[in-house]
Amino acid sequence: MREYGLCLWTFGDLNTQKKVKIAKEIGVDGVEVQGNLEDDPKELKILLKEYNLKALSVTPDNVDISSVDERVRTDAVNYFLKLLTWAKELGADRICLHGEVGKITGSGNTDKDWELLVKSTKQIVEKAEELEMPIVYEVLNRYENHQIVTSKEAKKLINEVQSKYLTILLDAYHMNIEESSPVQALKNVGENLGVYHIADSNRQAIGNGHANLKEQVAVLEEIAYTGPLIMEMTAAGPNPFTPVKEGDYLDVITTYYRQSLKQLKEWEEY
Repeated sequence: MREYGLCLWTFGDLNTQKKVKIAKEIGVDGVEVQGNLEDDPKELKILLKEYNLKALSVTPDNVDISSVDERVRTDAVNYFLKLLTWAKELGADRICLHGEVGKITGSGNTDKDWELLVKSTKQIVEKAEELEMPIVYEVLNRYENHQIVTSKEAKKLINEVQSKYLTILLDAYHMNIEESSPVQALKNVGENLGVYHIADSNRQAIGNGHANLKEQVAVLEEIAYTGPLIMEMTAAGPNPFTPVKEGDYLDVITTYYRQSLKQLKEWEEY
């Protein structure tokens, strides 16, 4: 059975229990939690169990694993090393890894930036192998980061790191911006797909934009993808880096998730 989830960060400033309660009411199987190391993973595990929800994945804090500033880069890597242990205690299925959101230019030396990215990723993956905790590298877009914005670049990273614990997270919203064919991108990644995030082209509910999401979901079956479909949607409004918008954004996003989950399950039946 396919597992469906949503990202808790999209509920904004609510406390975690309220977010989890809303997710349960929407009807998903699990959630992507926020990797706040100040939260007690054991308490969060109990909370999720209370609502019969799985920790499908973990969204990381915004840190820079390819910074040319050694202190910044080291702090970022150390965060992920701690996050892996935190996620293990939580009982999460996996964690997400990506570059700093908002860093849209590198140092000016592309080769050096890539070298640092690979080095940091290898350090993090080494810890993941010890803990047997899967990592999915999320492919973003050029307006969020300057590295790994296409499936091709993600596969290059996978090939250089060479670990069964590192796979790829493709997001329909990001692919809409960067890929000439999201469907072909999914096919090219194939068995290396670890998580699929879904939202329409405007990051809203399925059907609110122009992406052919039905075709993408169909391809998941074709490539024998068995991972979760995790919805990551936000209400319309300025500043793409916050889910909090004017008006009752929470009601809007909750409606998006209910409608989209219903549509996904209808597609699954055919």
